[in-house]
Amino acid sequence: MSKSKVVLVVDLTSVALEEAVEVMKKDVLQRMYNTPENSVALVLAGTPKTEVSLITGNVDSFDNITVARPLLIPDKSLIDLITNLPNRKGDAKKISLVPALELAVRLFHQEPSKTHWMSENRIMLFTDECGIFDGDVGFVAREMNGLKPQIVFKLIGPALYDDNDTDPENWLASLPRNCQTMVALCNQVDQADNISTEDATMITKLYKTKSVRQTAAFKGCIEVGSGTQLPVFITTKIATTSHQQSLKMCDSNGEVATRDRIYHLNDENQTQIDPDCMNKGYRYGKTYIPISKVDSSLMKGETDKELVLICTTKRSNIRKEELCVKTALAVTAPPDNMAASTGLAAFATALRDLNMVAICRFVKKDDAPPKLCVLLPNVKSYTATLMMVEMPYSNQIKKAEFPRIKTEPNPDQLNAIDSLIDSMDLSAKSEFKASEVANPDIQRRFECAAHKLTNPHDPLPTVNMSHFFKSPEFSNDSDAVKVCSKVFNIVKVEEKAKKRTAGDMFNMDNVELGVENEIKKIKKDDICFDDLLGTEVKIGTTTPLEDFLVAQNKLGAAAACKMMFDVITRIAQYGGDHLAECLRSLRACCVQSSSFSLFNEYLKQAVTNPTIKSTLKENKLSLIHRGECAASPVLEGEAEFFLSSDEVCAALEEDDDDDLLDDL
Repeated sequence: MSKSKVVLVVDLTSVALEEAVEVMKKDVLQRMYNTPENSVALVLAGTPKTEVSLITGNVDSFDNITVARPLLIPDKSLIDLITNLPNRKGDAKKISLVPALELAVRLFHQEPSKTHWMSENRIMLFTDECGIFDGDVGFVAREMNGLKPQIVFKLIGPALYDDNDTDPENWLASLPRNCQTMVALCNQVDQADNISTEDATMITKLYKTKSVRQTAAFKGCIEVGSGTQLPVFITTKIATTSHQQSLKMCDSNGEVATRDRIYHLNDENQTQIDPDCMNKGYRYGKTYIPISKVDSSLMKGETDKELVLICTTKRSNIRKEELCVKTALAVTAPPDNMAASTGLAAFATALRDLNMVAICRFVKKDDAPPKLCVLLPNVKSYTATLMMVEMPYSNQIKKAEFPRIKTEPNPDQLNAIDSLIDSMDLSAKSEFKASEVANPDIQRRFECAAHKLTNPHDPLPTVNMSHFFKSPEFSNDSDAVKVCSKVFNIVKVEEKAKKRTAGDMFNMDNVELGVENEIKKIKKDDICFDDLLGTEVKIGTTTPLEDFLVAQNKLGAAAACKMMFDVITRIAQYGGDHLAECLRSLRACCVQSSSFSLFNEYLKQAVTNPTIKSTLKENKLSLIHRGECAASPVLEGEAEFFLSSDEVCAALEEDDDDDLLDDL
């Protein structure tokens, strides 16, 4: 992760101090959110007093300079310090900014970077055209170039360079003396840049997302024919962005909350389940099919990591909608392999010249699902690579049928639409810059988070995203719109009232208190798909209680109870909810229909299952006794001690057999 050290040098006597404060605030806010590991310091030039106690060494030659903050992690105190900077443009005389830059370089020497290749040192100087640079400018430039890593110098304020000027010597001579010194300083520093205040204000309006180091998603070889392999790297070229990556759960005070997830049964005791005993359940109809981890591993196909070329085809055979995917991958050769780079460039160039694409089979890693991908040539003047896009399978393509056009447009109508489209072209307008358009949703959230940090008690600002891109305004008086109005018969279509029959108007079911109600629409939940499709009644493990009631109404109590026996056994065997509710509902149905023998016989066999037995004990569900059904041979006392001991259960079985023989 790149760690930067930034020193902000501010000329308090600058005319554009207010604009500089806004630029610094937004720059610091971006660093707080995107790169919080960076360090930021603040040096003020033009203060009434001199305060350089944070600098070690000889500091006697510095006047009217204050080191307001050393190199520390940016926080809200730095924002407050920048907001409350004193504006002394009319109260003090101009001072030289060279000593302030020398102090900024000393701050880097006091805290040297440990890793040069992962660090960046930067000095940002905010001043105007009247900034004075009296002193040894060459010494400061040599100090910036000699530091490792080299200092990146940003001069923000006056626009020194004119890209439209064809005579640089006359242009430099026409600049004021102070600006000529600024140009000399920028030319002597190896990594220097000049940005005007207006450009800096526009740049900082875009909240950049956190940069992530690009890593190869695939390192291997692409097989082109038999025995021909080219080493390639596959990296993500276009990917979706989301603000969820930066969100953490926290309380009202901003403390990050930890998450501990547990699973429990939906019973009265909220029985917690061990994670090792949990399996994934796949819904099949009304039943969940449990799949263990061993079965889940066997469900995956045995595949090897590979990228194999299958065939080539014409570019016209690949439809555009098949390339509209979320992610696009870039296929490049390893940077240190010249032979692979040459072969891949030749392959990409040949595809471009023949207007063809390549179809390949892509397996990202071992045992991963295979993907069918298309390789598109990406040939530029400086490189030649391939772009890989995943192709959809047949079940992923949704077919939509549209009505055929009854009338063909005439040439005048086609020309009018062409003129309208040309007038709406944003690429020719200076306000639209595609390279600066970011995701408005993510930028809005960063803007709100920054506002909440600086003003925690104020409401969020209104949505203002005009700095991303401006939509052009088209008036009805424009030529293109006038021509379209003439050649097309544009009529405003009004929605017609719904037609109602006499039966709907005088139906008593739709009338309440003399007021006609709207026609009731049939909801999806009110439709019984079993009746429509003519399928048989089944009791599933997803909604067993509702299915049990339907089975009682259609099949009768006895048949429904026998189906419920199998469902209870499956729930107890594979684990699931509603076990206690199913037993309670089954017992109530048997009591109501006087099917006590059916329930008692099942219960004597079911107690051998420990899960069912423990559920019966917890819910105090036992045999159906004479107090509930007069014809039941089981006494109330026998039912109470049925589940207490195995000996009692065996004795009850013998008594029940004797009673049955007596009845015969």
